[in-house]
Amino acid sequence: MLPGDETLSTLLGSLYDAASDASRWEPFLQQLAKASQAHAAALVMHQVGPELHAVTASWGLDPEGLSLYESHYGPLDVWVGRARQVPAAQACLSQELCSMEEFVKTEIYNDFMARFGIEHGMFGMIENTASRGASISLYRDASLSEFNPSDIDILRFLSPHIQRAFKLHFQFASLQARSVGFEAAMDRHPTGIVFLGTEGQVVLMNRAASGFVSERDGLLANRDGLRAERPAESSLLEKTIRQAASTSNGRGISAGGMVLISRRARPPLQILVSPISKSPIGSEAEAVAAIVFVTDPLQRLRPTQDVLRVRFGLTLAEGRVALLLSDGHAPRKIANMIGITDNTVRSQIKSIFSKTGVKRQGELIRLLLNHSTLANPGERPAL
Repeated sequence: MLPGDETLSTLLGSLYDAASDASRWEPFLQQLAKASQAHAAALVMHQVGPELHAVTASWGLDPEGLSLYESHYGPLDVWVGRARQVPAAQACLSQELCSMEEFVKTEIYNDFMARFGIEHGMFGMIENTASRGASISLYRDASLSEFNPSDIDILRFLSPHIQRAFKLHFQFASLQARSVGFEAAMDRHPTGIVFLGTEGQVVLMNRAASGFVSERDGLLANRDGLRAERPAESSLLEKTIRQAASTSNGRGISAGGMVLISRRARPPLQILVSPISKSPIGSEAEAVAAIVFVTDPLQRLRPTQDVLRVRFGLTLAEGRVALLLSDGHAPRKIANMIGITDNTVRSQIKSIFSKTGVKRQGELIRLLLNHSTLANPGERPAL
C-alpha cells in the first residue's frame, strides 16, 4: 500500500538530492525505511570481475556488520545470489527468494544475519547485468513481521525514479571526475545538457546544448526556459519540465520523461527531462530543479575503452569489437576490419553479450549509447 502524496513527494525530493550529492543517500534511505516500516536500509552493489560486494550507503545498519559483509559475507548472501535472476526495475521479498525454513539453515543467517538483527528483506533491483547488480534493500529484525506483498508497492512506485537517479549519479560523477572544472567538463560532453531553475529558467547550458539552440531548428531557448518551434511540442516540453521541477520542489511525483522535438530536415532531437537536486550550480550559484539531456540521433556517441573495462569487465579486444558492433557492423566485416577470424569475433561477441547482459546487437547499441562518455564534440573515439 502506498503512503500519501506528501510522503511520496518528500521521498522523491530526497532521492533526486542524492543523485548529485552522494552524502544524501543516507537521508533518503532513512526516509524510505520509515515509510516502509523497516528498521534499516541500504544501497547494495555487487560486481563480478574483480568480485566486489559493497554497501555503498546505508541507514540503521551496524558499522561492524557492514565491514564484515564487504570483507567476507557478501559472497555468501543467498538473497543476493537469487535476486540476480530478478530483472532490473522489479522488486521482490526475501521469502520469495528463500523460505524462512531454508534461510535459517544457511551460514550467512546463523553467522551474520541473526547476529546483526536482519531477519526479513525487501529489494528493489536498480541494475542487474552479467557483470554487476545493484539494489535498494530494506530490512526488518525479528521483532517485526516479514514484508508482505502490499509493502512492495512503494518500491514499485519508486523504481523508475531510483533508476533515473542512479544513472544521474554516475553521469555527475563522470563529469566531475574528468575535468578540474564542472563547467569545463560539461562543455566537453557531446550530449546537450541544460540545468533549469525552480521556475524552468535556464541556469546553465553546455556548449553542445547551445549549439542545438543556436541552429533555431526545432529547439529554442529564451529567458523563461526551453521551448519548441511547434506549439504542440512546446506545450508538452513545458509541461514535462514543470512536472519534473515540481518533483524537485516537493510538490509532485513525476519522474520527467522523453519529448521529441521535430526539425525541418533531420530526425527529431531527443529531449530527456529529469528532476534533480535543488543544489546551487553555475557561476551565479542558482538553485536547479530539473536537468535536460538533448541528443541528436545523427551524432554517434560511444563509451571509451576505460568505461567498457570498468563498467562491464570487457577486455581491450572485446571493447574494440563491442564498439564496432555499436557502429552497426556485422561480425564478418569486423573480422576483416581488424584482421582476426570469424570464429574469434563470434567468441568475443558471446563474451560481450554475457558480460553486458544483452542478447542482440540492437540491445548492445542501446546499452552503449546509455553509457556514452565524455569526448570532444565531433571527435571520433579511437578503437
